[in-house]
Amino acid sequence: MQLDKERQGRMSGKVIMDKDRLVFELHGIDRILAVKRTISVPLKHVVSVSTERVDWNLFKHLRVAGTAIPGVVKDGRFLTSEGLVFFEMHDPDKCITVSLSDEVYKKIVFEVEDKDSAAKMIEDAIKKQAKD
Repeated sequence: MQLDKERQGRMSGKVIMDKDRLVFELHGIDRILAVKRTISVPLKHVVSVSTERVDWNLFKHLRVAGTAIPGVVKDGRFLTSEGLVFFEMHDPDKCITVSLSDEVYKKIVFEVEDKDSAAKMIEDAIKKQAKD
């Protein structure tokens, strides 16, 4: 079951910089499905960001808390071979993957409207913090 493009756009989350923190805001039904409203991490714990397509990996991840309907939604906490990963995903092609250190989550896979702009914002913030 695939969602139409208009509905997918409304389901994308938002990533914002709040001083020295990276904040992931979940919207709409995803707040319920992921059992989360926001995730906030210190920018100094952000290792990298990627715009590579994310695979559903249905049988490689153990759902800890959240919702998983193959090809439709993957929201919440999942245990992977890398550790705990948070997903907010409807369209794998619209996700960024933020790798973290010294955090509960090893990665946050998050769907946004414009993954290239979101990744650039995060990369620029990482570079700016490294200079300070």
